Amino acid sequence: MRIRGVSRAATGVAMASAALLLGAMPGSAAAATGPTAAAGCGDTGTLCVWEGAFSGRTAVYTEPGDACVALPFGALADLNMTDRSVTFYSGADCTGSALVAPSLDLHSWTSYGAMYSFRAS
Repeated sequence: MRIRGVSRAATGVAMASAALLLGAMPGSAAAATGPTAAAGCGDTGTLCVWEGAFSGRTAVYTEPGDACVALPFGALADLNMTDRSVTFYSGADCTGSALVAPSLDLHSWTSYGAMYSFRAS
């Protein structure tokens, strides 16, 4: 699910759309030991995931690393504002089917099914 050759204009349009979408969405606070509050979603260096197609519970991770992170819910959408690709997995321990979200990427995968863990690369 890697997208290559996206123009700067398309990236700008996606970022503007994400900013509008994020400004209109209520966030939910996450566990103190896991992601930070959803208010930081869209900031540089963050990875945001949603339970639905940009709806429902939201979790925000700042500068995710290469360690496997189990999500607090099955995610169906992301906004990757990091400088790294993030691989999402169908298993809670970074196993199973995988989807790759490139840096500066916004997308959902509702027809594919929920992802339960991730790691940056």
